[in-house]
Amino acid sequence: MHLFVYGTLRRGQSNYQRLLDGKEGFEFVGSATTANKYTMSSSGIPFVHKQPEMSLIRGEVFMVWDNKLIKSLDSLEGHQDGERQGYHREMTPVRLDNGVDMLAWLYFYYGVHHGSIVQSGDWLNRKNNK
Repeated sequence: MHLFVYGTLRRGQSNYQRLLDGKEGFEFVGSATTANKYTMSSSGIPFVHKQPEMSLIRGEVFMVWDNKLIKSLDSLEGHQDGERQGYHREMTPVRLDNGVDMLAWLYFYYGVHHGSIVQSGDWLNRKNNK
């Protein structure tokens, strides 16, 4: 499956280092943005909400084929099939930096909006929030 990550699972970030770095069962496909606008907020960790539509979300796409790794990532995010609460993994269109359009899974947040809005849609550049 293709997975679009936008925060702590991006390369070099804390959960990438904890869960993915040095592991097998996945590979980096490329940097990307969502094709649709969403809202990103940050309160120590990022949250992407479907509404309101504010900015494209910046992230990375990985191909993940190891089922244990997928379950580990779902567990980290609190994803449960059929339940839209907390983080919920859903298919969304994304565009790789090389121009290729594809569908990838993204963890949307279905909780209360909190933290500060990341205007740029790029959690790694949240301190330059313009």
